[in-house]
Amino acid sequence: MCMVEVKETIAEMTAEERLEIAALIAHLNRADSPEYQDEMDRRMSGMDAGNKIPSKDFVRNHEELLKKGR
Repeated sequence: MCMVEVKETIAEMTAEERLEIAALIAHLNRADSPEYQDEMDRRMSGMDAGNKIPSKDFVRNHEELLKKGR
């Protein structure tokens, strides 16, 4: 797929799909960064230590952020 095709495909996507693509691109752009890896390791360690929220709270928070356009 050439760049023109990629751009055309993205232009046809819904706003939600474009946000998902943007998040993927942001992740790929920083995935090799040692600072980013350290941050992800820190967050995963926190989750392993029990710093989590119930899925129902996560879904509620996510829906509230979507309503605010975030």
